[in-house]
Parts: sequence; structure tokens; C-alpha cells
Amino acid sequence: MEQNDFVGKASGAVVKGIKLAWAWKVAFVQKRVLGFKLRKAKKELDFRTSRLGMEFYALYRRGESEITKSMVILQQLKIVEEAEAQVLALQERIDAIDEAYRLKKNAIAAKTA
Repeated sequence: MEQNDFVGKASGAVVKGIKLAWAWKVAFVQKRVLGFKLRKAKKELDFRTSRLGMEFYALYRRGESEITKSMVILQQLKIVEEAEAQVLALQERIDAIDEAYRLKKNAIAAKTA
């Protein structure tokens, strides 16, 4: 009887390990893909922020007094806000994947314990 008990526990541990490895692999791949998208979105945000600064400085150099009411500045601000929202959305998705993996890992550990 003891040998069968050992085999049952060992096979349960192997199954648990496989499930954990699979959950980790899925989370890793998802995070990796989103990480590439996040880096691209951050570069886009940096570019858009730079454009906003260039437009702001150009208006300043021309001596414009109402820079914050300029249509060009307002348009650039909207573009920067959209780029920033995309970065934040991607970061939230990565955080959600981390949380889902943590919950799945805890569920697997609790199910076989």
C-alpha cells in the first residue's frame, strides 16, 4: 500500500509541475508580446511628447502670447494623451496577466495540496 501511495503522490506532483510550467509559459509569452508592444508605445509617446515640445517652442519663438489656446498645441496635447493612454492600457494588461498567473498558480497549488 505504501508504494501505491508514493506513486500517487509522485504522479500528482508531476501533474502539478506540468500545470504550473504550462501556466508560466503562457503568461511568459503573453507578457513578452505585450512587452514589445509596450516598448513601441513608449517610443511613440516619447516622439509625440517631443513633437509637442517642438510646437510649443516654435510658438514661443514667434512671440505668441496665447500658446495654450493654440489649435496646434491642443491637437498635439490630444495626440500625447492618446499615446499615454495606450502605454497605460498596455501596462494594465501586463499587470492583469501577472495577477491571473498568480491566481492560477495558487489555484493549482491549492487543488493538489
